[in-house]
Amino acid sequence: MFANKPIKIAKDIEGVRRSAFWHLSRRDHSQAELLKKLQRKTDNQDWIDAVINECLDYNYLDDQRFTESFLRSSRNKGYGETRIKKDLKQKGISEFLMKQILDENEFNYIDAAQQLLNNKYNEAIVTQHLKQKAMGFLQAKGHNFGDIALAIELHNENFPPPSFNDLEEACLLLSKKFKVSIKDQKQKSKALRHLTSHGYDYAKSNQAIKLFNQNIALDE
Repeated sequence: MFANKPIKIAKDIEGVRRSAFWHLSRRDHSQAELLKKLQRKTDNQDWIDAVINECLDYNYLDDQRFTESFLRSSRNKGYGETRIKKDLKQKGISEFLMKQILDENEFNYIDAAQQLLNNKYNEAIVTQHLKQKAMGFLQAKGHNFGDIALAIELHNENFPPPSFNDLEEACLLLSKKFKVSIKDQKQKSKALRHLTSHGYDYAKSNQAIKLFNQNIALDE
């Protein structure tokens, strides 16, 4: 890997101005973002203030426009409100402006979270393993727990409810993990966790364990 090139320090205000225009030509910036970048170019605050004010006067910098654009882009990526607020705060956007823009631009984050799930999972999310993966996936996108739970429910409505009534199938799952009768409490707890993670409820899991033990006894 190549080392990052050292930042070339601005020798005059023109150097600071060129740096500002270069950054703004690549993408929109918040005022706080551009300020930090210019502070790496020079410690002359008068130059920095003058260039920032020029950018504001010519409408090259506008935190409201930046926030609205950033909000649209983040929502298009499927990000939740928690992630968006965190990112905007890091960009130096004030709490007041952030709240104002979010309030003016209502959005259904549950639908957005559901769409992410629809794109990623072509099956009902019912087993503990899948639920944990789906929750982690949506949390990483910045969705809150309430929206995630509702999004999973809505996603599952697109699929027929899976059947976990087949005790023989449950016994087969147990036989892959246990080679002897499940007798002590530690083994039983392990077996229950194994079956419930595959979607079986507590009562059905207990029935499967009982049947599994009976099958083992017949084979002995």
